[in-house]
Amino acid sequence: MKNLKLLLETLEAVLPAHQTINQALMKVLKINKDAASRRINGKTPFTYDEVCALSKAYGVNLLPAQSSRFSNVVFGYTPFKSKAVDSKHFFQTISGLLHKINGHSHKQLYHVAPEVPVYHYYNYPVLLNFKLFYWGKYLLNDEYYIRRIFKEVKIDAEITAHAKKAYQQYCMIPSVEIWTPQTIQTVLTQIHFCVETGDFSGKREVEQVLDEVVAMMTRLKRMAEENNKTFDFDKKMQVPFQFYKMGVNINTTSILAEMDQQKMVLQPFNSINFMNTTQQDFCEENLRWIQNIQSKSSLLSGAGIVERQRYFSMVNKQINEFRDQLEKVEF
Repeated sequence: MKNLKLLLETLEAVLPAHQTINQALMKVLKINKDAASRRINGKTPFTYDEVCALSKAYGVNLLPAQSSRFSNVVFGYTPFKSKAVDSKHFFQTISGLLHKINGHSHKQLYHVAPEVPVYHYYNYPVLLNFKLFYWGKYLLNDEYYIRRIFKEVKIDAEITAHAKKAYQQYCMIPSVEIWTPQTIQTVLTQIHFCVETGDFSGKREVEQVLDEVVAMMTRLKRMAEENNKTFDFDKKMQVPFQFYKMGVNINTTSILAEMDQQKMVLQPFNSINFMNTTQQDFCEENLRWIQNIQSKSSLLSGAGIVERQRYFSMVNKQINEFRDQLEKVEF
């Protein structure tokens, strides 16, 4: 009955002044007055399809229809505007989400990262452009990228601007990030793949992407050393950055945001998009899993100097080994 009350209250709040809930149900669900009344008083349960129809018609939030009893979880997501990948819209969405998190007094971002979290790329235009190229050509089958090699894909100033704003928003959110021994290897593998497929016309192009990978990791190391994401901002602030390393590799990405009393889980899909839910039980279970991983990982930020040096030494070794392999490639 609690979920029913929440659903009806949400629906009532968005209905035109001249329309009753009973009339709305009759119109959208194509049912008679008696059937509508039975749903309102709880004698006949709403079906999932009926709630979805109301959501589509009136913008009703589906979250009240979720039931922990049946382990149902409803995810929301922002689709691209067209069949092609609309990266500008994607960055606007990411920026808006991070801005929303920043609008709360208490905020915390958790990220278990088997590959480099996407917002770290936002600060580096060449590296970001490479990621968009790789995603578009090989994962999303976008015609614009399929017909081109990397040098033909120019950096989009509008995308870069949105990405920079999103990165600044990210830096304002206290974070717990848990990386694996092979997290950095994901982007190196993608670069290597594009070398082999002939997407780079020369070694200098590859070096430019690699240089920004190094710059990204250098800043991340400083964030860990200072335990502060905003250590180089003009305005002096302290935004905690708890950086952990797992001892083994896992394939599960988990992202969770805490915003005052609310939690939100972000589930990546389609390579660069994500779904989200605030279903309480699902979020709590995700948080417990993340905290369990956190308890079994090594803290690299703040005082964890020895483990931090080992980890970033390993990262530098992986990058240098890649550079050595690059010397043997003929373009």
